[in-house]
Amino acid sequence: MIRQPKGVHLILFLFIFFSTELLSQEISESEDEEPFYKRQIELHHDNDFLLFTDWYYTTGSFINYRILLNELEEERNRKQLTFSISQEYYTPSNITETNVRLFDRPYAGYSAVTSALAFTNENRLLEFTFQMGASGPISGAEGFQSWFHSSNESGNPSWIGQIEDAVHMNLYASYTRDWQLLDDSFGVHMALTPKIALGTKDIYIENQGAFYFGKRKDLRRTMAYHQIGRIQPEFFFVVKCTYRYVLYDALLEGFITGDSSIYVLDPVDHFFTYGVEGFFRKKRMEYKVGYNYASPRVGTTLLHTWITLSIARNF
Repeated sequence: MIRQPKGVHLILFLFIFFSTELLSQEISESEDEEPFYKRQIELHHDNDFLLFTDWYYTTGSFINYRILLNELEEERNRKQLTFSISQEYYTPSNITETNVRLFDRPYAGYSAVTSALAFTNENRLLEFTFQMGASGPISGAEGFQSWFHSSNESGNPSWIGQIEDAVHMNLYASYTRDWQLLDDSFGVHMALTPKIALGTKDIYIENQGAFYFGKRKDLRRTMAYHQIGRIQPEFFFVVKCTYRYVLYDALLEGFITGDSSIYVLDPVDHFFTYGVEGFFRKKRMEYKVGYNYASPRVGTTLLHTWITLSIARNF
């Protein structure tokens, strides 16, 4: 059986790197030096290839564009709009296998366009999201992943028996409450984020708990929640855990009203993800790197890890 690589060394490296940088860097608190930006573009990429695996949630690519809608009232109830395009790949653990009966999960590709509206004040963040996407061969995931594997001479995935073509629509709503536990040069914040999803792709209820350590701004101004406007430099990391109660997953079960896919599976009811991420914001630029760990999505799969990389520019 192929074993997952351990992430302990990466977590330790991130902690030491961010702690050292935080101690060595002087971050100005002067209001006169605060730039104001009302737009942001972000490139976000998830991948397990850097951890020498290539299975389950193996790749996710996202382009996000954010706009601050009420710049004159950004110190009160802030409204921020986000538009995104994305593509995700899901594969079984043995990508060279051609016998569908030996798969531990079906192949699935998903491409989507997303719009989200966030309302933020000093106590909470509300976000409402609408997503429209396509699964199956029309998502383009098979072609992109096959091209990538052929270009670096790695094993080419078969994509036999992938989840069939379907168009999906989904609604998501989340509520975040954030508390500052320690106000110091090395601050501590705690946050809870319940979320609900309803649609043809996902139906679930989840809750995330997170602890932030380092130089982080308040809820309305921190890159932890993609806040733009009047900002200051930040340098911090987060340790987070998410529990999800899964009612439906179209990328495992096929379309909710009926599906002709030759291989589908029922998801587990209880799904967990854990992660540690480091954040750095200075002037126009924002950077994020993270290590994520997920429990099995179906009873036949294993635990899974992947890396998150993100770069954003404010303007």
